[in-house]
Amino acid sequence: MRDAAGWLVSFAGGTLLWSAATLSSGGREPWDTGEYWAIYLPVACALSGLLGYAFPERTWRWPLILMLAQFPVMAVTRGIGSLWIPGVVMLLVLALPGMLIAALGSLLRRSGRAA
Repeated sequence: MRDAAGWLVSFAGGTLLWSAATLSSGGREPWDTGEYWAIYLPVACALSGLLGYAFPERTWRWPLILMLAQFPVMAVTRGIGSLWIPGVVMLLVLALPGMLIAALGSLLRRSGRAA
């Protein structure tokens, strides 16, 4: 049951990030702007690290959920076109740095317990 909070934060974080990025980009695809790469993706990675620290078991799922939660917002705001498969693949690739950072967050928490 404790993991439910991690799922909620991951999903809400992903939808909020894509929504904010869409609004700040003037309705354009967020990852077509420099802001997404300079602001929103680092925020997603930081959130992944915090989630890895807070929920140190199977940390790979937090950034995966966070990134894939952006797809429903994308579908609602832009529609599902012919490029939805490459879009999902892109989100999966973008989850990889977050997976590493979430694992580091978990490692940091576990090393604190051992000390």
